[in-house]
Amino acid sequence: MDKDDDTPPKAALAKQAPAEDAPAKGAAAGDSADAGATAGATAAAPAGEGPFEAFVAGAAYAALGLLGGVVGLLGSFALNWSTGDVPVAAVLLVLLVFAMVRLAGWGMAGRLGAAVPAVVWGVVVMVLSMQRPEGDLVVPGTAAGYVYIIGGLVAAVLAVSRVPSNRPPGEWLTVGAGRSRG
Repeated sequence: MDKDDDTPPKAALAKQAPAEDAPAKGAAAGDSADAGATAGATAAAPAGEGPFEAFVAGAAYAALGLLGGVVGLLGSFALNWSTGDVPVAAVLLVLLVFAMVRLAGWGMAGRLGAAVPAVVWGVVVMVLSMQRPEGDLVVPGTAAGYVYIIGGLVAAVLAVSRVPSNRPPGEWLTVGAGRSRG
């Protein structure tokens, strides 16, 4: 057999090779550009993250959700403390919500870590502000109640927006631009 005879079958085999083989060969050869572009497409978890790290991260998000629920529950019962006409407790609770959400985002190094306690806090407070069939409600329609609900929602949104993103700016727009389809 000639070398000329071997070339077409190898080229035909290379074209018929599955797509999973190409990134492995590129990574083995040290081509990090191809490996990085295909690693984002094939694996959602970063390299080095195993099941234990995923479990710990999930437990941390669950703990942050629980923290948001507890702050919402306790704050709903404590918001009526005031001095005169100034709802001091509601203002302090709004600052507590801002600090909780901001520190949760800082601790988890991302906006998702900030959004989890903020969303759970908002759900708990909204449920406690709805009137039951008996006429009972926890968060009343007073100045303190409105300061707590509206101020807390504004504080939560501001705190989530103040958390720096863990991705480069504009990546959400160009996340798939570097991949080839062939």
